[in-house]
Amino acid sequence: MHNLSPELNIALKAARAGAEIIRDRYGKIPETRLKAGSETLVTDTDIAAEKVILKVLRENSDYGIISEESGQTGIADGPQWVVDPLDGTSNFARALPLFAVSVGLIHGSQSLAGVIIDPVLQNEYYAEKEQGAYCNGERLKMPRFRKDYGINLFLNHGSCDKDKLKYAAVNERLACDYRLRKLGTTALELCYVANGSFDGFICSGDELWDFAAGIVIATEAGCMFTDWQGNLWERGENHLLFARPEIHEELIAKLKG
Repeated sequence: MHNLSPELNIALKAARAGAEIIRDRYGKIPETRLKAGSETLVTDTDIAAEKVILKVLRENSDYGIISEESGQTGIADGPQWVVDPLDGTSNFARALPLFAVSVGLIHGSQSLAGVIIDPVLQNEYYAEKEQGAYCNGERLKMPRFRKDYGINLFLNHGSCDKDKLKYAAVNERLACDYRLRKLGTTALELCYVANGSFDGFICSGDELWDFAAGIVIATEAGCMFTDWQGNLWERGENHLLFARPEIHEELIAKLKG
């Protein structure tokens, strides 16, 4: 394994602190509420995990921060930490072991470093640009493509009715040829694409903190990442496609209709 940069070490330290909070509270009934003006669930564990993560980041760097629960703070025109303290809150609240801590570092539209930790299985996925991706210290690369296994994709269009109606045609085209799944945690879904358990991830409407850390992990493992038109991702775009190189063009054609 290569020597980790100071930034990646900071991200690992912060994510581990958050994961410890979550692991200690998993399986206990959390205090919950809906975010103001939203149907999004938040728990006391989201808040507690975010608090320790942000403390580590602020003590060890001067970069700006974008976090799901606290919004944006600090300098916005340089590198920024992007934090989802508990991706998969609904799963966590129901004691379903599919959730993660996500800490990424981006500059503009470039994902520089990322850490995603599964607190239950204690898997640590991390990567930095041009330095490879790793899981628990082992190099992470997508295995050889086996089309005879079928093509398995994660598909996430959000949960509201207008999204389901808007993308019904896309869903139908994809469902005819691929096995579609959704875990309720974008961060872990991207890790499962990176390790080859799944072949691609398609979404619309995800927020930056959902996928910022996953960009560099997936791409450094060998995944292609574009918008639905096949263009390089630009910050602000949330129609996203992560896919094995062997099926990327095929999926673009399906998304274009």
